[in-house]
Amino acid sequence: MAPLPLFRTTPPYRAFSRVGIDYAGPFLTKQGRGKSQLKRYVCVVTCLQSRACHLVMSYGMDTDSFLLAFTRFCKRCGVPTEVVSDNGTHFVAGERELREAVKALDCSQVTEYMASHSIHWHFNPPAAPHFGGVFESMVKAAKRAMMSTLSQVSLTDEELLTAMVVAEGLLNSRPLTAVPSDAQDPSPLTPSHFVLE
Repeated sequence: MAPLPLFRTTPPYRAFSRVGIDYAGPFLTKQGRGKSQLKRYVCVVTCLQSRACHLVMSYGMDTDSFLLAFTRFCKRCGVPTEVVSDNGTHFVAGERELREAVKALDCSQVTEYMASHSIHWHFNPPAAPHFGGVFESMVKAAKRAMMSTLSQVSLTDEELLTAMVVAEGLLNSRPLTAVPSDAQDPSPLTPSHFVLE
């Protein structure tokens, strides 16, 4: 295995100071009786050092929706110093519609916003999802956690948001260290220890 990138192993160790971002979805939500369903996406933000994750609802795949979701994340968890993401050609592999929406993102507007907030943005090379293994695996885990609770039910935006928070709690309670076999041993370290304490 190659050495970890320096931004994953050097201080500061504050949770969410260095993050990886990716999208999951779409999830269809009902808007009321007799109204059409709308697509919602989950912006999965993964701390590159503590492996904690934060799930933010994105109401679309356009640049403005991403910037609003990122602003909500920053106000809740603090502004990160470094952000890593794929280059926007494939947030969810194999879905043509999502790829077309991602291509419509205005990368210059995103970069300008990040520079004004002193955030260094790293784009992974195209067609190299293995560069973002840390946050790609969290997208997979978040989708699995949400799908197991949602199944094929038609949800409102509020119910989807609640399912996201439940999935986030589940993901942040997973053990990072070995689970002890003896009940007298201390409990394993989890991402929640870095976020909540």
